[in-house]
Amino acid sequence: MKLSLRWLSRHVDLTGIEPRQILADLTMSTAEVDRVEQFGAGLEGLVVGHVLHREKHPDADKLSVCRVEVQKGDVRQIVCGAPNVAAGQRVVVILPGDTLPASGGKGALKIKVGKIRGVESHGMICSESELGLSDDHDGILVLPDDAPVGARFVDVMPVRDHVFEIDNKSVNHRPDLWGHYGFARELAAIYGRELKPACVPVAFPSAGLQVPIRIDDKHACPRYCGLVIDGVTAGKSPAELRYLLAAVGQRAINLPVDLTNFVMLDLGQPMHAFDLAQIGSRSVVIRMARPGETLTTLDGQPRKLTGQDLLICADDEPVALAGVMGGQGTMVADSTTRLFLESAAFHAATIRRTSMRLGLRTDASARFEKAQDPANALTRGAPVPGAAAAPLPDGGRGGPARRPPAGTSPAEAIMLRRARLAPEAGRPARRREGRCRSCGRWRSSSSRSPTASRSRCRASAPPRTSPSRTT
Repeated sequence: MKLSLRWLSRHVDLTGIEPRQILADLTMSTAEVDRVEQFGAGLEGLVVGHVLHREKHPDADKLSVCRVEVQKGDVRQIVCGAPNVAAGQRVVVILPGDTLPASGGKGALKIKVGKIRGVESHGMICSESELGLSDDHDGILVLPDDAPVGARFVDVMPVRDHVFEIDNKSVNHRPDLWGHYGFARELAAIYGRELKPACVPVAFPSAGLQVPIRIDDKHACPRYCGLVIDGVTAGKSPAELRYLLAAVGQRAINLPVDLTNFVMLDLGQPMHAFDLAQIGSRSVVIRMARPGETLTTLDGQPRKLTGQDLLICADDEPVALAGVMGGQGTMVADSTTRLFLESAAFHAATIRRTSMRLGLRTDASARFEKAQDPANALTRGAPVPGAAAAPLPDGGRGGPARRPPAGTSPAEAIMLRRARLAPEAGRPARRREGRCRSCGRWRSSSSRSPTASRSRCRASAPPRTSPSRTT
């Protein structure tokens, strides 16, 4: 499991604390941190360039000869093989003498002045894959039009980060730590700093598009919430989102999918987005599989199911393997304009059993099998529509959040001795204040013992106190 320092800093101010100190303090107080590494290291020498002119290479159909301004008055001729390079673009340039860091299984590359098919080239215009920021190698990285020419790339785009690698075995018993917010809470307690709210409240419409939901097995699925989002453009996510995901090893796919992955890695609540056009007017049904049923998952593999596997269905047709992986037939594509957004809670043992039997371990199954709080299905799913509002100005919530009656999940009272609580919490547990039943005076919460209480009120025995309980 990986944690991004920039991501953690969205929830708690960590200014002035070195990454190595955070590693040591988390290891001693919360979970073992194996290492901390720099993301975006080696990119400090790259600069923002402005493509002034682009023309076809005289001796190669797929190459372009570009004149690129890399500083005021400093124009370089660079040969580029990307199909999307064009005049007027702001691009990332590495100049001769600098070294491109190793990425994607390729070693470091030192840039030199050279001739490419007879034309001299004084540098290189980079793609995201060459920078180690993503797997996208279809074209060069095009920067915003207002990026200042000659500025360092790392000062213009949010690519520098520190990444902590956590030993999963040390958080298996803590489902609240399977997201950045859980660790931000721990850091806020360690350093005595304010923890920002996890979610911004979102007002859902009271009417509009809805998909009927039916839960046939409330034990295997104690809660299932669904929301329609209309006006979606399933394009590329903003750079900030892509680089946060890349830092923790998550591949960016498209905006709707990236947002669901962001919520999972941020708050620990797995979510799934369906292409609503593939569901149509059918109901969403959560049921156990029938022996011998099959489902082709997102990885293109047909899965033979048993009666112990939980399914998400469109009427009777399986469309997802609950808590593990979605189905290929309802995946979000470039043509998707409407989403059905799922946020649910599933029975931990059911998900673990399916995942192990199929040998299909996913980020979602790793979290569901830790027994997530069913309440998270609604509260943790709220950020997605809000997060989609900025990059999707034409997108909107198509209708109210659907919440079928949830299965019962009664809270259990746990007996806890104050003597045991104090060393775990790091501070003494104070007794509650209360009125003496005889004299009516308030008993101070700072009372250290029943003897102290009796010394203040001799009219009767001290009021009875029940053992502390937490739920």
